[in-house]
Amino acid sequence: MKWIKLLTKNKIPYYIYKIKKEDFIILNKNNSNAMIILSGIIAITKVFHNKELLPIAILDRNNILIRGSKEAKTYYKIVALEKTYILTLNKDLLNKSNNILININLLNSYNKTIDKYEAMNHIMSQKQIKHRILQLIFTICLQFGKVESQKIFIPFKLSNKNIAILTGTSENTVNKVIRKIYQQGIIKDYSNKVISINNILDLNLK
Repeated sequence: MKWIKLLTKNKIPYYIYKIKKEDFIILNKNNSNAMIILSGIIAITKVFHNKELLPIAILDRNNILIRGSKEAKTYYKIVALEKTYILTLNKDLLNKSNNILININLLNSYNKTIDKYEAMNHIMSQKQIKHRILQLIFTICLQFGKVESQKIFIPFKLSNKNIAILTGTSENTVNKVIRKIYQQGIIKDYSNKVISINNILDLNLK
């Protein structure tokens, strides 16, 4: 992988962590490392002191995280939606690097990460919960979907619990909405929590 090769070549120390599906890690104000996703998919939420959750982004390969929350009693929770490998290193060493390839890759990772943050902001801007859930599903299909036999499907199990977290609603509400849009034919398959859509051009979102 390019990050491992670049860091090894420039003698910048790093560590690699494996996060199993549904496992999580916490980032708080004491976090001083940069984190680069080598493979896998993670969901990030901001957890406030009253336990309220704010969805932040869904990130994958080559996206980057630089710091935890600066606010007291507030932290970021990173949940693996599938098996994920994360590279961590001292952010000061990364920022001080004079290697042009590292800086180019760092800039590209920043830009890709910002796009993912903007996508989540767009999802949360939907006032109706149904539209918010649909926007989440379509965004995930666009970012991570696989096309097979004229069908696009999400290549990992997306639980109703995670949909609730990523749309800022309750799991009970998600159950009702998912059941309704499945019956309407918006989602063509929902077996084993693997979502697929047969023909996105024929969708009726009313």
